[in-house]
Amino acid sequence: MSRRNDNRHRVATICRRATGLAHETCMQWAAEGLITRSRPVPDAGTPEQQAFEARLLAALGGGAVLGLTGIRPSPAEPVVSLDPVRAHEVIDAVWPRLDGTGAVHGVPGLRLVRDDGAWWFTDAADQARVRLEHPSPGWRPRPSPIRRQEDRSWRDHRPGRYPVERPGAYGPASRDRDRLLSRIFRRLGLITKAGAEHGWVSLSTTGTYDLVIDCCCASGAVKLMDGLRRSALVDREEDDSGYPGDVDLGEASLAVRHASCGSFPEPVDLPRLRWATC
Repeated sequence: MSRRNDNRHRVATICRRATGLAHETCMQWAAEGLITRSRPVPDAGTPEQQAFEARLLAALGGGAVLGLTGIRPSPAEPVVSLDPVRAHEVIDAVWPRLDGTGAVHGVPGLRLVRDDGAWWFTDAADQARVRLEHPSPGWRPRPSPIRRQEDRSWRDHRPGRYPVERPGAYGPASRDRDRLLSRIFRRLGLITKAGAEHGWVSLSTTGTYDLVIDCCCASGAVKLMDGLRRSALVDREEDDSGYPGDVDLGEASLAVRHASCGSFPEPVDLPRLRWATC
């Protein structure tokens, strides 16, 4: 094998593991220059697309992210593959709705749109969108019985029916967060594999981190962090975090943890915090 083909194979392997795409597709992308050793998974093409993908990932808290089995992370209009059994969890998690106190849940401004024979998550405020791929040709996105009770106007897609406000000011910290979470969204294969192999994986946010990924065990957390780093989630010079399970991108931060931290020493002077342990 020539050195060029060997490099393409390595890049394609990283892309395949991160996204769940077929190796042949990743090899073609490597040959076309869409992926490289420094960027083995394509970034979103616009800030708006990054922001929309970041909001989708943030809404997939708990175990809802396991309703996705992979992603085709093209620069524009990526495609996410839905698990045939758990697809409703994805819809329920991202669907914008108001609770009894008036608080907004899900992704503000999200719409479900039928276009060219496919279903799309779209942003009401701009052109960002993500296509949904389900193994059943006749599949239609429907809410669970609980969501149907919470929102009886599920089929009412009139503009303005659901909240579209964006929380907070859009400054450098927000752009860093969007870029980091969008990149993680485009590496869904690593997260879903960790959940499938090791029992469960869960997403959450804290006052310290923009995203925390909890795995059920240390081996799952180690494999996930290794995959994120190998896929160049951030450039080495960008990541100045002080803990092995932390990733920093500008002012945005990610932590990968596991359920039991007993086998790993915690930072001195911070005995009560469950820091990243992989």
